[in-house]
Amino acid sequence: MRSGNWWAGSPGQHRGENYWKFQEEFADFQESKHCIAVVNGTVAIEAALLALGVGLGDEVIVSDYTFVASASAVVATNAVPIFCDIRPDTLVMDVKKVEELITDRTKAIVPVHLGGNPVEMDKLVEIADQYELAIVEDCAHAQGSRFKGKRVGNWGDAGTFSFQASKVLTSGEGGAIICNDDDLADTIYSIIDCGRMKNQYSYAHFVYGTNYRMSEFLAALLRTQLSKFPDQHIRRNEHARYFADKLNEIKGLRTMKPTPGTEELGWYVFPIVFEPEKFNELTKIAFYKKLNRNGIPTDDCYPPLHSLQCFKDINLRKGIDYSMANWGGHKSDDSNFPIVSDIYSRSVEFPQYMLLSEKEKLVKVVDFIASLKE
Repeated sequence: MRSGNWWAGSPGQHRGENYWKFQEEFADFQESKHCIAVVNGTVAIEAALLALGVGLGDEVIVSDYTFVASASAVVATNAVPIFCDIRPDTLVMDVKKVEELITDRTKAIVPVHLGGNPVEMDKLVEIADQYELAIVEDCAHAQGSRFKGKRVGNWGDAGTFSFQASKVLTSGEGGAIICNDDDLADTIYSIIDCGRMKNQYSYAHFVYGTNYRMSEFLAALLRTQLSKFPDQHIRRNEHARYFADKLNEIKGLRTMKPTPGTEELGWYVFPIVFEPEKFNELTKIAFYKKLNRNGIPTDDCYPPLHSLQCFKDINLRKGIDYSMANWGGHKSDDSNFPIVSDIYSRSVEFPQYMLLSEKEKLVKVVDFIASLKE
C-alpha cells in the first residue's frame, strides 16, 4: 500500500511488480507455462472461451452441478450452455454422458472440478479431440489438485481459477487463467486488457477486449497466500482422508469419492450425501440446521444449474436463440437430470477450513452426525 503502485501497468512497462511475479509464481505452482491474472473466476472462464473462438450460436457443455458462474460465463459470450449430469460417487461431470450432448453446434466443454475433485480429464480429452472441441477447465475449487500426474487446468486448452473470499487461495476477489500455448496466452491477454497487444502502443487496440485486469494490490495479497498454501494443502489432504474414513463408517452416509487417478485434491468444500431414511427421515434443511446449531459450520450444496430460475424461465441474453438447449420450461424438470437432482436433495457440505482443524475436532463432528441416527 505504501508503494503507491495500484496498477500493474503492462508487460513492457511495469508500474508494479506483484502482478507480474504472481503470474509467474502461480504458473509455476500449477506447472503451467502461462498465467494471466484477472478480476474474478467468472470472467476468467469468459475470456478463455472468447479467446478460443466461442461466440454467437455455439453450444458449450457444462457440468450441471456447479455455481452459476460456470454457465453464466458461457451466456456472456452469447453462446448456449448445455448441462451434463454427474456421477453419483464423485459428484463431478459424468464423461460418459458428454458424447450424447454433442451436436454440430458444440464448440467447447467446461468440466468443473467440484470441491477440487477432478473430472476424468484423460477420457474427456479423447472425446474433445475426436470432435475437435475446446476444453476450458473450471478449476475455481481446485488449486493444487492433481490427476494422473498432471495439475488440473493443464489437461484442456485452458484452466480457470477463482480467488474469491471463500477459496483456499484468496484475495477477496480475483481469478486467473493458465495455459500452455503462447498464441492463446497472447489472445487472452488482449481480451482482458482492452484489446491491447503486448509491447505495443498503449492506445492501440487490435481486437475486441475489455478491462478484466487484476490490481497490483490483489496480486500482492495472493503472493502472500501462495507462500502459505503448500503446507495447508498437505494438511487438508491428510485431514480429508482421515475425516472421510471416519464418516464413511456411518451407515447411510458417504463422502464425495475422489475420482480414481486423483493424487492431490484442492478440497474447496467437503460434500457429504446422506440417506434420510437412515437419519429419522431428516430433510436436508433440517440436517444442516442441526449441525449449524451445534457449532458445526455446514451449508447447502449448489442447486443444479437446470433448476435455477434464470434458466427455467430463460431470462438471459436478449436476441439469443436458446430453443435448442436441454433446459428451459419443462426441459428443466428434475427427471431430465436424475442423478444430480437426487444428490442435491440429500447432500450438504462443510467448508474447507474445517480440514485445517485438529483431528479431535473432526472426530466430534463425526460423533454428532452419528448421534442423529438415534
